[in-house]
Amino acid sequence: MGGTLKTLFSSSVTVIETRTPTADTSFLSPEERTYLESVSQNRKREFIAGRFCAREAMKSANIPPEHIRIGEKGEPIWPSTIVGSITHSHGYAAAAVAKKSEVLSLGLDAETNEPLSPKVLQRIGNTQEQEWVQSVESAIIQHPGKILFSAKEATYKAWYPITQEWLGFQEAHIDFHSDENTFTVQIQKKGPFKKLFGKFVIQQGIILTAIEIPSPQSEIQS
Repeated sequence: MGGTLKTLFSSSVTVIETRTPTADTSFLSPEERTYLESVSQNRKREFIAGRFCAREAMKSANIPPEHIRIGEKGEPIWPSTIVGSITHSHGYAAAAVAKKSEVLSLGLDAETNEPLSPKVLQRIGNTQEQEWVQSVESAIIQHPGKILFSAKEATYKAWYPITQEWLGFQEAHIDFHSDENTFTVQIQKKGPFKKLFGKFVIQQGIILTAIEIPSPQSEIQS
């Protein structure tokens, strides 16, 4: 399934990815360093790599790098003029950032291209989604269950910063358009959106899914 991280987003979004972990913490804020004192070594590596990608993405977008605060649930709280999303999985890390004047919210998720357990599939997928997983598996899409899981994670990441509300797996119904590497999300919960649109790629053993919600201003201008 060809494509790269960059192809998941519009030109308004800047992305950075890495497979090379860094031990440098000099760019982290005191809050971030304090947070690292209470987490495992694996979580520490992932956190540093994700924050590194976010900072480099801001630089690449000509946005003065600012520290990203940590929310009550461990989620990143971006500076007021920026939206972004961070992801990491088994040595891979990536971040996407954009100006809030151009993009309302971003959701980016990375997962290893491996099977999803049947129990997890039953928990996260409705009947239609489970049927898609069972019917689409092929040499091209080897593990559709994991793509479904990743798409729901990306949906939540785009949803939560706007609503500050939980969105369960069963509250996001996903229809995949495999020939176009895209998917549509029907939100089954009261909120600002009923439908969202996403893209996915598989590269070097990693599944990447993304959702980009344009800002109302950018849609008017376009």
